[in-house]
Amino acid sequence: MINISSKYKNIIEKTVREHGITGDYEVNVFLATVSEIKDLHHKYMASQGYKDEYHDVLSFPLDREVGPDGITRLGDIVICDSEKDIESLAEHGCLHLLGVHHE
Repeated sequence: MINISSKYKNIIEKTVREHGITGDYEVNVFLATVSEIKDLHHKYMASQGYKDEYHDVLSFPLDREVGPDGITRLGDIVICDSEKDIESLAEHGCLHLLGVHHE
C-alpha cells in the first residue's frame, strides 16, 4: 500500500476541523489495490457480517486522546484505487474516524 496522506490534506483538514478537532492531529491515508483492500476486508470486516463484499474505503479509528507530544492521532484510512472519487472516499473514511457512521 502507498501512503497518500499529504495528497488529500485539504479535505481531511476541513473534515477534522468541522468536527471540533483543534490543535495538531494525525490521520494516515493509504491507497490500496482491489486485492489488498479485499484482504483487509476479509481480515477485519468478515467477523462483523460483511462476508462476500468489500468496501472502497476502510477506517481504523484510534482513541481521540491527545498524546504526550500534543498530537491527536485519529487513525488510518485505506482507500481502494478504483474508479470512484478518491477525495470523497477520503472524506467518508475521515468521518468514520470521527465517529460519524451511516445507520
